[in-house]
Amino acid sequence: MNAKTSGRLAALDGVRGLAALIVLAHHSLYTNAAFPGTPGAVSVPQGSPMWWISYTPLKLASAGWESVIVFFVLSGLVVTLPVVRKRGFDWVAYFPRRAVRLMVPVIASVLLAAVFVMAIPQKSTQADGTWLSDSSTPNFSWEYIVKAWDLLGGDGQINNPLWSLRWELIFSLALPVFVIAALAVRKWWLGGLAAAVALTWLGVRTDSGALSYLPAFFVGAVLAVRLEAVRNFADRVNARRWRHPFWFVMAFGGATLMIAPWLFGPGIADAKELGFALKGLAPFGAAAIVVAAIGWAPFRALFESKPLQFAGTISFSLYLVHVPIIIFFTYLFAGQVWWMPLLFAVPAAILVSIGFTWLVEKRSHGWSRAIGAWASDRYRASFGREQESERAETAADTAAVAAQGRR
Repeated sequence: MNAKTSGRLAALDGVRGLAALIVLAHHSLYTNAAFPGTPGAVSVPQGSPMWWISYTPLKLASAGWESVIVFFVLSGLVVTLPVVRKRGFDWVAYFPRRAVRLMVPVIASVLLAAVFVMAIPQKSTQADGTWLSDSSTPNFSWEYIVKAWDLLGGDGQINNPLWSLRWELIFSLALPVFVIAALAVRKWWLGGLAAAVALTWLGVRTDSGALSYLPAFFVGAVLAVRLEAVRNFADRVNARRWRHPFWFVMAFGGATLMIAPWLFGPGIADAKELGFALKGLAPFGAAAIVVAAIGWAPFRALFESKPLQFAGTISFSLYLVHVPIIIFFTYLFAGQVWWMPLLFAVPAAILVSIGFTWLVEKRSHGWSRAIGAWASDRYRASFGREQESERAETAADTAAVAAQGRR
């Protein structure tokens, strides 16, 4: 979505950009084995810096899993929107276009990740079971590249964030189903959102990836089919004196809802059912943030600001390239205080993502449009020839029947 052409929805680029920066912060902090939420982390003292950035609203700055849910809701919205807006949507062009749009950056990011993995030995300095140990590849071979390219059944060991691209691809392939389902609940959208929350809860409760993540795309699809109603609702709210308190509660409430399990402190680990229930509300919280970004002028202005618009421009590339770079610098500065590598890794990740956006992602846009147009033209040409052949056969049959009648 282009900020210059998408009007009020330009703010969603900024939302995506901020979410990408939060994921960058999330993985940066994960290099510290003591950071709450990392695999194998122990509890931190109450009142310590790690406690404050993990169990208070400051968690919003490093809420990585929650930011991925925001990504999924945004994808559901922006990918569904052209389908419901455009009469006679070109499905023949859509599928190859979407596949190229996703897979070209993924393939390039895996090759780049392989370069960083091979550049320095990745023998973890941390105990087994930490995020750094789990994300390292000490015995790299070319098979890791092939497995990383296989989004549906492969292994993203050398590029950790690829796990989420699996669900992006599945959603993209199943888009007709999501569109039909969203249209089916158009009048009963609250019921649709409640069903999405229930399915997400069931997913996190049973550790089902499909149920944990695909409902977030459905929430975005519902927002797409209800977009005009959302805008009309925003107009009505903005005509009231209490508009700013209302929107603040929606925006901050949605954000708080997404990190709600963290706000209960380390004790949430002993109340697993409560944690599952609160995680199930994450897509609803993300939807509240998106609606506030569309409807509330100050919030929209924040996300339409140049820094966040720029972050939105490089967000997909940043998401794809940052983890191998963080891990590379962590090993390059092994033995230093844990935050020292980040002073180099974070700027390097942003710079590489800028180059990746220009060199790979923007070209993938052009290639995806070209392949979509080619597929559509080929289909129309083939379908047109078949129709002409059928018409010719029908005319011949009619003429034969008429000739027999004359005899």
